[in-house]
Amino acid sequence: MLDMPEPTCMKCRGAIRTYERDGVIVIECVDCHGIFLDRGELERLIGAEATYLTDTAVRGRDGRGRGFLARFFNS
Repeated sequence: MLDMPEPTCMKCRGAIRTYERDGVIVIECVDCHGIFLDRGELERLIGAEATYLTDTAVRGRDGRGRGFLARFFNS
């Protein structure tokens, strides 16, 4: 049986981790923090973000004032 090499970042060749957010598979580099998505997935995340922000505004809660996409872009 052939051993498959571990997947690496397409940009820096660092290690990557894969996780699921709102039905979208996200690939993130642990070294350069690049985010890689398949076609159409960014639009799905943006749509989910808009729905989240609209729902929280209607309920009168904005939490920390940040949408769920902020989880991807912690500074």
